[in-house]
Amino acid sequence: MLSILAEQIHDGRFLRLIGGLLRAGYLEDWRYHATLSGCPQGGVVSPVLSNIYLDRLDQYIEQALLPAWNRGDRRTPYRPYMRLWQQACRLEQRGDREAGALLRKQMKALPSRDPADPGYRRLRYCRYADDWLLGFTGPRREAEEIKAGIGRFLREQLKLELSPAKTLITHGRTQAARFLGYQVVVLHADDKRDRRGHRSINAAIGLKVPADVIRAKIKPYTHCGKPIRRTERIADTDFSIVAQFQAEFRGKHSRHALYVTNPCVALGWCSRCWLSPSR
Repeated sequence: MLSILAEQIHDGRFLRLIGGLLRAGYLEDWRYHATLSGCPQGGVVSPVLSNIYLDRLDQYIEQALLPAWNRGDRRTPYRPYMRLWQQACRLEQRGDREAGALLRKQMKALPSRDPADPGYRRLRYCRYADDWLLGFTGPRREAEEIKAGIGRFLREQLKLELSPAKTLITHGRTQAARFLGYQVVVLHADDKRDRRGHRSINAAIGLKVPADVIRAKIKPYTHCGKPIRRTERIADTDFSIVAQFQAEFRGKHSRHALYVTNPCVALGWCSRCWLSPSR
């Protein structure tokens, strides 16, 4: 950490101050504990130091991994889909619209683009503090290679180890990736259509709030599943009560809005696969 700071900051007093902070220890239940490694969580500079330290991970992924794994402008058309489309067009030209409609109905259950196109790959990356998420379009074997490459870089360059319990590869369409309190999924529903009758949400990214997060949020305001009285505010004025409720609402709304606007573009193996996340 100090060597990274010293590359851009040439102030010995500041570097000694940061070094002292990293070695200062921490209090837990009013008992002192020495800092044997890392930076104590909860410190005022911990998020800033985390961003500075992991900037090298950002550069490695953006300059090495993304150019190496992103290829192809668009997936090739899916041959079974195109065959049905050609047959439907020929039947409709002959006047057999009923048979053409049946074929078009079968088309709605097939992807229009080849999900296993070997010439098409996409890798996307998002990091918030020490949480990060990668979305990859391609086979799981290649996702494992990307994971191994990142683990090697963290171990050799930043002296960090990936946590096996937290660094997971999941299939985006069948499993949700937990990221910043949300479940990030790849949507798929052939019955969702736009005005032209085209499937509109397949392969789009969806953010869902996990049930345990919802229960934790409503717990302070409920008892046995029902809303409770806020008797501690009986003595407050009407204006004060409304102002406090508005402040609580704004706090929860802004926190979720911050997570929703993060650019978590995610893709996956054969259809979707997540590489997520490490601390």
